Amino acid sequence: MPDNQVEVEIDEGAAQVSTASTEVVEKAVGEILIREGFLGQRVVSVTVLLTGDARLHELNQEFAGEDYVTDVLSFESESNSGFPAFEDDESNEYLGDIAISIPQTIRQALEKGVSFERELAMLAIHGTLHLLGYDHASPDEETVMFGKTDDALGVIFGTDA
Repeated sequence: MPDNQVEVEIDEGAAQVSTASTEVVEKAVGEILIREGFLGQRVVSVTVLLTGDARLHELNQEFAGEDYVTDVLSFESESNSGFPAFEDDESNEYLGDIAISIPQTIRQALEKGVSFERELAMLAIHGTLHLLGYDHASPDEETVMFGKTDDALGVIFGTDA
C-alpha cells in the first residue's frame, strides 16, 4: 500500500535543526494527511522547508505582500512558481510546499510555554491544512482548523498536547 511522502529540506537559516526535528515534521504532516483521508490509493507528497527568519520574511513579502517575519507559509502546487522547486514522485499527487521559520518557532514555543517539537509539529500541521484548503479567516473556520490541529497533536504527543 503506498504511503504519503513528506520531504524535509533544511537550509542554512535552520542549521541547528536536528534529525529528531525533521522526524517530528514528517510525523506531524503524515498524521494530518492520514486523518484527512490520504492513504492507500489516495496519497500525496509534501515538501517542508525549515529555514530562518530572513527567508520567511522574503517569502512573506514576495507572495503575500506582507513585510514581516511569519512562522509558516504554504504554497499549493499550482501556485508555487518562484518557490524552490523540488522533485516530486510521479506516482502520487504533489500537494505543495510549506516553509517554516525555525527561529520564529523557537520564540513562539518559549512564549507559549510548550516544547520546540510541539510548536514545530503544530506549524507543520497548520501548513498542511492550508494546502488542503482549510483557512481560519472566520470564527467557524478557525474552530474547525484548530480543532483538527489539536486532535492531531493529541495523537502525536498524547492527550495533554
